Amino acid sequence: MKKNIVNILNSMVYDRSYYEIVSDFFELSAISIRNTVDLRPSLRQKYEERYLQTAKHYNSDQLQKFGQALAILQDEIAKAMDGNAAFADWAGEIYMESKTSNSNLGQFFTPYHVSKAIALCGLDISGIKAKLAADPDTIITLHEPTCGGGGLIVAAIEELHRQKINYAWNVFVDCGDIDARCVHMTYLVLSLLGVPAVVRKGDALMLEYTENWFTPAYILAYPHFAKRIAKGGYPQSPVVMKSTSQPKIAEKNESPQKAPAPTSQNKGIIQLSLF
Repeated sequence: MKKNIVNILNSMVYDRSYYEIVSDFFELSAISIRNTVDLRPSLRQKYEERYLQTAKHYNSDQLQKFGQALAILQDEIAKAMDGNAAFADWAGEIYMESKTSNSNLGQFFTPYHVSKAIALCGLDISGIKAKLAADPDTIITLHEPTCGGGGLIVAAIEELHRQKINYAWNVFVDCGDIDARCVHMTYLVLSLLGVPAVVRKGDALMLEYTENWFTPAYILAYPHFAKRIAKGGYPQSPVVMKSTSQPKIAEKNESPQKAPAPTSQNKGIIQLSLF
């Protein structure tokens, strides 16, 4: 899978580098999914303009190749969910082919086998199953403030999936990264996996975020998650919807947002940190 996508993207390298092309591939793919499910007019317009600004660097044949690469990625993820292919840090592996990850900023993508080991250590499967037995609507929240390509989250989802835990109903992922490319990569993969999540762009140390990317799985099951998360002790950050009637999401185009400190836990929520 990775080889096929890399070959397609490499075939487009002319006046733009592979690094620029792969970054644009993830951004265009992420926006195409986001604008399908995020119906807020002002934000749809904002991201549509961003899409067009990026897409203008490519001709119709090249944009079609982006579509082909996305279809391959979607097919590989679907096979993994069906047990016909291995889970992987799909986005991270494609991105790392650019050989330009920002080591000066400490940007290193964790090998997937290491991510799996970390996920296994962080997940209390017996405790989760006991909680689900008592309350089938329990929500497991996973936190990853430096998500990279989403590999660590994928590893946790793989284990939950292997344990036959319905992550589309019982898991909410709160993750983010300061690098926009990582936001796009993680959002794309989690969207294709059907994981309810918010991927935030911003500084996790300062708790300041400038963009919130909600996956289709979260938006489509919003009443379920809003009832459990917004009314409970889940940290009332600006990226968590606070109303069960309308999805009132605070997102400003200019100034960053600061998240309040966490409050007490809701008994219907299990909070785990992958970091």
